[in-house]
Amino acid sequence: MSDAEIEAHARATAALIGLPIAPHQMPGVIAGLKVAAAAAALIERVPLTEADEAAPVFRP
Repeated sequence: MSDAEIEAHARATAALIGLPIAPHQMPGVIAGLKVAAAAAALIERVPLTEADEAAPVFRP
């Protein structure tokens, strides 16, 4: 995604949840979303098999 696409996505998402993003904050928001996307890409590369299971749910 381009920076413009990331910004448009961030602004649309923020509007949906009522989160104001000041213009001076947008470069940091874009940088953070790029880091999150890179981390997600690494996780998606890990092959899973049928033997892999979701983590258990811990309840107090």
